[in-house]
Amino acid sequence: MGLTYCIPVTPKPTPRPRLGKNGVYNPSTYVTYKNNLIKWISLLKIPRKNYDMIWAKFFVPYPKNTPKKKLIDKYPLKEVFDCDNVIKGLCDALEQSKVISNDRCFCSMMIEKFRTINDVGRIEFELKKFDNPYEQ
Repeated sequence: MGLTYCIPVTPKPTPRPRLGKNGVYNPSTYVTYKNNLIKWISLLKIPRKNYDMIWAKFFVPYPKNTPKKKLIDKYPLKEVFDCDNVIKGLCDALEQSKVISNDRCFCSMMIEKFRTINDVGRIEFELKKFDNPYEQ
């Protein structure tokens, strides 16, 4: 079992790149989101390795208009964004903050999405390296 890291940032899915007159770009809201992830990851001082697995849990706040009787903490989230789109931003931030050399080093990913009763979402993740019997 490895260390669990927590980033107090509301998760966002990775959008499709946009095509403008100056070429391909990402929306500024997503660039800001990813830069926040990179800053938080740098503060966590995660050891640089070629990890084999990532287990990520994304916690998204309920909409403001949700009745209080329907608020359940850690309720599975099915109605917004795909798991593969939400993990891309975290993997790219891990790569850009130089925790991993490339996100293709992951041979296993476990991705979970939940609702949270907190006003700000969060991302919890664990990085694991498997024992390799061939390395000495």
